[in-house]
Amino acid sequence: MTIKKYSKSSAFYLSTKADLFLKNNPLLQNASAQNQIYASQPKRTQCKICGSKLSGDTDFTSHGVDYIFCGECNHLNGKYEDTESFVEKLYISEDEEYAKEYLDENFIKRTTDIYIPKVDFLITTLPPKKYKILDVGCGSGYFVLASLLRNLSVEGLDVNKTMVEFGNSQIRHHFELSPLKLVEESFFVEEIKNSDGDVISAIGVIEHLRKPQKFFEAFRESSASYLYYSVPMFSFSVALENVFTNVFPRLLSGGHTHLFTEESILKMNNLIGVSSLGEWRFGTDIMDLYRHLMVNLQSNDVSEKMIDYVYKGFGSKIDSIQNILDANHFCSEIHVVATKG
Repeated sequence: MTIKKYSKSSAFYLSTKADLFLKNNPLLQNASAQNQIYASQPKRTQCKICGSKLSGDTDFTSHGVDYIFCGECNHLNGKYEDTESFVEKLYISEDEEYAKEYLDENFIKRTTDIYIPKVDFLITTLPPKKYKILDVGCGSGYFVLASLLRNLSVEGLDVNKTMVEFGNSQIRHHFELSPLKLVEESFFVEEIKNSDGDVISAIGVIEHLRKPQKFFEAFRESSASYLYYSVPMFSFSVALENVFTNVFPRLLSGGHTHLFTEESILKMNNLIGVSSLGEWRFGTDIMDLYRHLMVNLQSNDVSEKMIDYVYKGFGSKIDSIQNILDANHFCSEIHVVATKG
């Protein structure tokens, strides 16, 4: 029987995601630039997940990109390919900020607020045991640190040198370890196949892979028994982004060129060869609605008194309203713990 969990507090978003409210215009400009690059890539002819041929019809257009639902598995596909050059521009190219050799207080706060609950969901879903985890696409290592804080054995892999160096520098403040490893994209598959981990985790990763089928195959051939992943879902936020085109599209832009549906989740699990043990659905759709309102109200130069009334009457009830969408499986994120067979 699958464990089902719904919702989480959105309180931390008001502090950790404050830039979404305060820096809408530069974020929107950056997303538009990334979408222009994406829309200049060759047309996608097959579904990103199941490989079925896509029809030529467009279901909707958002911020300069056409999208289409797969006729076979209902996966939402951007109409263009995630080419190697596109991925290089988004994830691998060096930026100007290198790993910091000081303790970033936000690093441990983000780990505690966001990633400890993810690790706890994994632990409470699986049978009691001290598991060994390989975290694929670990980024700066928040999930890795959270796992270490829960006394699990864990290693992380990523293609971005800056994030790996920064993450190791932060983790060393808490453990005498450098558990994050820089790996070229072409070696990811072999690292997974050869891992001796019990769990392969891919938190917010599958949607960014150029060829997710290679990841599916690598997991099948690995000795790991469990897969733990999170992916973005087609949800209420997509409709908001389609209507409020002057607000930064958090869910469907940049590296999110496709989104999952309940049907495509089932199809992906079948392709990987896993069955679900636990599912945790939650989203920031109502927080997105509140953000869309605030950006537009502020652009209309309303008073602080009006802003305060909107917060008291609506903003303060975000979690209870979001819970309705979560329970109806129309939220922006899902976490799945799955087992082979």
